Amino acid sequence: MFNYTKSLKGRLAIYFALAITASLLLSGFLTFGLMQRYLRMRLVSDLKSQAESLSHQIETEGLPQKRYIVDLERMYGTRALIVPHNDQAINQLPGEPGSAGLSQQLSQLMNWNAISNGQTQVERVQLKLPGFYSEQIVAIHGFNAGGQLAGAVVLAKPVNQLQPWRPIAGWLLISAISSLVISMLLAFMLARRLSRPLHEITQAATAVAAGDFSSEIDVQSEDEIGRLADAFRFMSDEVQKSQEQQRQFVISVSHELKTPLTAIAGHTQALREGVAEDPQAVAESLKVIEAETRRLHRLIEDLLSIAKADARQFELKRSSIHVGDIAADTISRFSREAKQRRVQLSSTGESGLVISTDPDRLRQIVSNLVNNALAHTPAGGKITVSMRRFAGNAEVEVADDGPGIDPADLPHIFDRFYRSASVRNGPGLGLGLSISRELAHALGGDITASSNPGRGSRFVVKLPL
Repeated sequence: MFNYTKSLKGRLAIYFALAITASLLLSGFLTFGLMQRYLRMRLVSDLKSQAESLSHQIETEGLPQKRYIVDLERMYGTRALIVPHNDQAINQLPGEPGSAGLSQQLSQLMNWNAISNGQTQVERVQLKLPGFYSEQIVAIHGFNAGGQLAGAVVLAKPVNQLQPWRPIAGWLLISAISSLVISMLLAFMLARRLSRPLHEITQAATAVAAGDFSSEIDVQSEDEIGRLADAFRFMSDEVQKSQEQQRQFVISVSHELKTPLTAIAGHTQALREGVAEDPQAVAESLKVIEAETRRLHRLIEDLLSIAKADARQFELKRSSIHVGDIAADTISRFSREAKQRRVQLSSTGESGLVISTDPDRLRQIVSNLVNNALAHTPAGGKITVSMRRFAGNAEVEVADDGPGIDPADLPHIFDRFYRSASVRNGPGLGLGLSISRELAHALGGDITASSNPGRGSRFVVKLPL
């Protein structure tokens, strides 16, 4: 059974819902806290203002100001008490005190020193007096008579009146639940929108793993998912190309191995059965066996070179060498074959050019290039190996005046197993140029190729001085 919490869509929806719930709770707590703080400040301010106003009226109009006190109780739910401090002074006021016998508890609450200085005392207390059955906030302000502190006005209001939000708490809860449901629906839609392209990429990846490269990803965006889709397309193309190269590799290797082995087996059987008794025929058979053996050896060396390149295991033994010596050795090695093909092979350029590199690897690179040029240069043609110093590099150029390289093939000639249509059925695996570039990179350099169809090709090996 599908576990919804294990899918990206499910986890995203849950994460969004949790985040929204946490945001609602946090905003609710902050709102109620700020509301409570505001209401308390407002209540204290109102009590202080009312206490000061009542004290002023007592000083000007006398006691007990019952009408004002009744209005406070009726309109604001505020209880008012008058606490005497100096009986002699309070008797100078018109009227009579409204509360003569007060509890000792309320008297102990008074800070007469602060009150005498005109301050309004504010306290939060639990009063145990008739009519006071809950926690109260009280504001105390003094009044004078005859230039002396006569008493104080005590205004009290229950703390529970600071919680007017309770009647609307139910509506707030309904509103929060509704917001959460709507937010979860939106979160689910967003999660599905985000996970859909990922699901599409997953299906395409599964298809590619099964060998099906026909799946198309319809994801076009410039965000991270779009870049992931582009990366997947690139990977799919590279995997398809790699599989095609492997297929071509198997076909080519099978053909290249089969041809020399067939020739070797045939001539060996002829020698064993005495079919080739003539000394000249025996010599020809041995010559064929030797040539095909060298061909197999070269094929195996190419495959080993490719394997080492993939594993980054090229062994380099650097030393200071004359580039001219490498060119001379290569020309000497291929002079006989060039003569047989009636191709002129020569060298030119700066003979005293010295660099620090692996001579065997450089000789392998130049030999591959010269061998490749011999394979494509017709009789009567010319191959030139040039050496020069240019832009901080030593350059070895192998140029021929053969038919050149087709412009459609030029970008791919260094790809493994790539063979142009004109030589696709010829000998070789199409590894020589690829191996040469891998070796040049290992030596810290590079190889570039250029061609003018009908006028020949140029390969330039660049190595740092």
